[in-house]
Amino acid sequence: MNKYYLFMANGKINRDLFDNAIEGVGIPFEISYFDDASGYILADESFAVRLQPLIFPIHDDLGITLSVVSVHKIGDLEKKAAREALSYFPNQCLYLSDVLMKEFSFGDFSSLPLLSAEFKGVGHDLMLTSGAFLRCGLNASLAAETIFIHRNTFNYRLEKFIDLTSLDIRDYHNALVLEIYFQLGNPKK
Repeated sequence: MNKYYLFMANGKINRDLFDNAIEGVGIPFEISYFDDASGYILADESFAVRLQPLIFPIHDDLGITLSVVSVHKIGDLEKKAAREALSYFPNQCLYLSDVLMKEFSFGDFSSLPLLSAEFKGVGHDLMLTSGAFLRCGLNASLAAETIFIHRNTFNYRLEKFIDLTSLDIRDYHNALVLEIYFQLGNPKK
């Protein structure tokens, strides 16, 4: 499954040099630019791990500070995280959950309304299902048992949650984003 990797630099990116440097990751990708200093890369989940060793050479070769954030979609929360990552995590490739935890650890909860908005239209049964999945250590069988539903019903609800939110919580980093929401952004605790 492909993920979005939002990137942001502190100055103008030389697109030819940047595109060539990204090819050094050695896996297929698509790159798009929002402006002269930011954009996104669409690639598989191994991209982040393979990109990290190239960040400092890119920084040195292009003379820019760069941060890359792996996100599940491109929205207001994700774009804000990319901006924040540039100051919190210069020259790193990281995940949305990393940025949120750093921001909140500094007492800055300005992303909380955006995080809450990610789950605003999600029904109670889907939130219950996703929460049980987290509480049971991402074990779908145990989670279905815990909320007294058939495993097929559980799988259906989990897939529906993922489709509705674009947040595949079977991935640790995405599950952590949902856990942050449950702990800090959910008014119905």
